[in-house]
Amino acid sequence: MAAELHLLDLLASNFNLIRVYDTLNEKCQVLLETLRKSGWERVTLSFLNRKFEAKKTLYSGFTDEQIKIAEEKKINPAKRKELLSSMVERFRMSTFYYLPWKDARARTIVSSGRTTEIPIYTKDQWHPMDLLYAPLYYKARPVAVLTLDGPKDKETPNKVKMRVPQIIHSTLIQVISEYISQEYFSYSKELKEAIIEKGTIGIIQVSHDGKITDINLAGEHILRLRKRNIESLFFLKYFDERFTKKISPAFRNAIEQLSPQKIETTFIYADDTRKDLILNFFPQHILYEYSGMICTITYPESRDLYKIYSTIVNQLREMSDTLTGDYSDIQKKIVFLLCRQFHFRYPRIYKVSDDKTTLECILTFNEETQDIAFFDHPYNRNSLGATAIIENKILFTTKLEGQIRDVRRIWQKLDTPGAIAIPLHINENTKAVLVCDFLEPVFELDMAKEVILKYFAMILGMALKSYFGK
Repeated sequence: MAAELHLLDLLASNFNLIRVYDTLNEKCQVLLETLRKSGWERVTLSFLNRKFEAKKTLYSGFTDEQIKIAEEKKINPAKRKELLSSMVERFRMSTFYYLPWKDARARTIVSSGRTTEIPIYTKDQWHPMDLLYAPLYYKARPVAVLTLDGPKDKETPNKVKMRVPQIIHSTLIQVISEYISQEYFSYSKELKEAIIEKGTIGIIQVSHDGKITDINLAGEHILRLRKRNIESLFFLKYFDERFTKKISPAFRNAIEQLSPQKIETTFIYADDTRKDLILNFFPQHILYEYSGMICTITYPESRDLYKIYSTIVNQLREMSDTLTGDYSDIQKKIVFLLCRQFHFRYPRIYKVSDDKTTLECILTFNEETQDIAFFDHPYNRNSLGATAIIENKILFTTKLEGQIRDVRRIWQKLDTPGAIAIPLHINENTKAVLVCDFLEPVFELDMAKEVILKYFAMILGMALKSYFGK
């Protein structure tokens, strides 16, 4: 009775321990240790793929040397398939199969018909060549095999003795089934970071046999592809051979190691133009069996997009309590925040006159630029601000480029290296633009900056609605 109580206590304590761990390996290892302590010298759990290959094996009661030997002498897939077929049905013991060496038929199956000089022991004595195992099924497919070896009492198994192994077996099935339902989304955290925090915008899904199954609009745009023309084509065979040769090692490593891989390379378009890209490969797998790939694509310059975006949003949140009351104060705070972030100076807002001949300066935010009328100038393409409105895009120019900014007199008054014009969308009838000067002699408008500037323009446009009475 004391032995039974000890066993129950062991089961209870170890089952509670399962809740502490997060990974499948940790949970299964606890159960294997529990099973071994219940009266066995060695216990293994092998995860199988559809070809009956053992992709990973967990061990309990093995030395490092024994594990090394076991890894070198794995049961071959053909033999494993036999051991999971109806051929062994006569050796079933509830959920387990027991193939005793003393049985001629069992001996033939285990040894593939080869003779052996290992002696046959007495009736109830465990033989070193005895085989005791239980398959674990998920949706009628064997996904793992639990194997027991070396009973500590040296006796063959019976129904009473197999109660604990059956409990552990049932628990393993529950743990694995629950894990499988979640594991398809493996590396979801890393994938989310790649898509959101690192500015990734293109996604390609690839099936387990290497065919493209889906691509989002951003992916089509980056690679200049059409979804209907590439679906069902092989991912590594569709693109330019030079590009494929560069990304193939990372793609295959992701499959072999079942871990995310990243590569920076140059994509070659059909017209032989090129663009630097960053590709992240996220392998999808179920119990260590590869089931497909998600490839994310991003431009190198967009990697810090989320970081910049977060900085701006956090700053806006910090001042959210003050973005109330007088709209002129709100407008100033938004503009000053923008200038502080990008080191701009002399911010001023223009709108197109009713007769569409003049770009009128309606607001300035620096004491040095209080003479608003001074900045009025003709609404034509000699004006950086006017051109930004006409083309509806953010534009900038520098002295190094030798272009006219607004009019020559404004350039001479402000004496700065360059300026940037950001269109503002107030309403359907009002065309406006924010023009700022910058102090750096060289300015680059990359994707990250452009997105953030558009974000500020949207917020500022909302704050300016009251100015126009709409």
